[in-house]
Amino acid sequence: MSEKTFSFNLTQESPFPIGLISNSPWEFCSFEPLIYIYFNILFVIIAYPLYRIIAGFFNWELNDKTPAKHFSDMLALVRYDFIVFVLGGYAATFNWIMILSFYISIFAYGLLAEVPFTKTSLPRWRYWPIGMWNLFITAFCAVLAMAGFHIYLAIRLMEENKYKERDNIFIAWYLGCLLIPLILMILAYIVKQEQNTRILTRCYLKVIRIFKRNHNYQPLPTNENEPTENQQQQQTEEEEEDSDPKPYHEFASIHPHHWQIFYTLAFFTRFNHPVSQAAGGITLAIYTQGIGAYGPDNYLTERINPIQNVIPAET
Repeated sequence: MSEKTFSFNLTQESPFPIGLISNSPWEFCSFEPLIYIYFNILFVIIAYPLYRIIAGFFNWELNDKTPAKHFSDMLALVRYDFIVFVLGGYAATFNWIMILSFYISIFAYGLLAEVPFTKTSLPRWRYWPIGMWNLFITAFCAVLAMAGFHIYLAIRLMEENKYKERDNIFIAWYLGCLLIPLILMILAYIVKQEQNTRILTRCYLKVIRIFKRNHNYQPLPTNENEPTENQQQQQTEEEEEDSDPKPYHEFASIHPHHWQIFYTLAFFTRFNHPVSQAAGGITLAIYTQGIGAYGPDNYLTERINPIQNVIPAET
């Protein structure tokens, strides 16, 4: 009995628009093992300890870390770098321009973070000094300018390909990827509201109670000894109050970090143009600085809910 052989089409046509010339048949991702090794050596294995050493020498702000924490943070960089390397097209754009801009930017950002008015966070924007506002507006305008230039590069890419089949929607796919972080932010907000107010659980229980109330509906009693309609309603309300979901012991809040913002931007610097390659080095550097100096802090943070931990007064 002969064995059947199955043919594999390793160069099958991608359903996505053709963007970069990559090493993968799937155009919005690329991977080349040797370049990936160089990528990790230069941006993790060398960059992480080098920044910690130089920042420690100049007494820059650093979180104290144990050896286990250092190991965990470096592994986090490797994990995040793999995702952005594959989906950000760095197999095709990684070069000396990116490396140079990376090492300049990581130390420039660390030095900038030592300026007194920058020692704050995004959630405290209401209390920012004027210097921080000037810096934020300047950085925001620079990001917008780079975004506009990358949109221009995306349009040029379509023109160079002479709007071949499916290429004429490359710009739609490119900008449409911005919906991914937006969706994640919306989901994080919903999770925060659920943890702090139990809004989803309350809505669910309210719907369940409506169905139960309709299912258990009984006509008004005729006997005077039986409970009246008002008494039944009051009893039902008391039961609903008793069954209300209790809040969680941890209070959730949204705290965006600079490493998350620039890590997101690093996915869009995917063009073989010196400006785009320099922008890739800058975004990777600031994201690496955030994890190297502080760690991969979460977008949603938790603290003990003070309402749940109030000790009742003795009577």
